[in-house]
Amino acid sequence: MDALAAEHKEKATFICVNTRSIADAKTYKESKGLQSAELVHAAGRPPAEYGLRYIPHKVVIDKTGTVVKNFDGVNLARDVAAVL
Repeated sequence: MDALAAEHKEKATFICVNTRSIADAKTYKESKGLQSAELVHAAGRPPAEYGLRYIPHKVVIDKTGTVVKNFDGVNLARDVAAVL
């Protein structure tokens, strides 16, 4: 995700949502080796529109806020490029 965030920093926002705490999100970021300052970490319940079913869960949302890909078969590199 670091490479994608750096590559698309002017066009996309990558959000890592953690449902426990900011400290937990930071621990996750460190455990995955994520360094990008563009990665936003948050705590709390994600919006129902994300369709969160499992953790971890990936959702691709276009610039209009439409969920275009949700969990099944998400390939971030390919899917993010497709919505830009």
